[in-house]
Amino acid sequence: MLLVLGSCQQDFNPGTNGSSLTVRSGTSFGMCVGYCQQDVVIDNKNTVFTKTSREPAKNPTINCQKQTDTGTWNEIATKVNFDAFQKVPETLGCPDCADGGAEYVEIQLNDSRHRVTFEYNKTIPGFEDLVSAVRQQRNAFADCK
Repeated sequence: MLLVLGSCQQDFNPGTNGSSLTVRSGTSFGMCVGYCQQDVVIDNKNTVFTKTSREPAKNPTINCQKQTDTGTWNEIATKVNFDAFQKVPETLGCPDCADGGAEYVEIQLNDSRHRVTFEYNKTIPGFEDLVSAVRQQRNAFADCK
């Protein structure tokens, strides 16, 4: 019986199914001029960073990409507990209220995905290490132009 229950769990094991996991993270600000949204998409092959504006004619979308370092990928992937993450509400606090900004982390495992949006520069209880790791990857693109 325990064997059957264990086979349903959707925790991620980077050694066996690394191609099935994608982690996304980003920030946005409602009352903003310029590039108001930043997103990063991380998988076992590439890390893609995108900056967008509400005025694309003035500020065209900017994309930067790099190969995902194996050590970085394993650090992020081992922090993923998809079953537990799916139990977190989709919205925490009051993201982007009074232009405080919003932040999100989204995990996609195979065909399932769950996004949690929370107040900028806060965290997701129980997933502090994951939030920190994906922020670090997003912030690594600060010079992307």
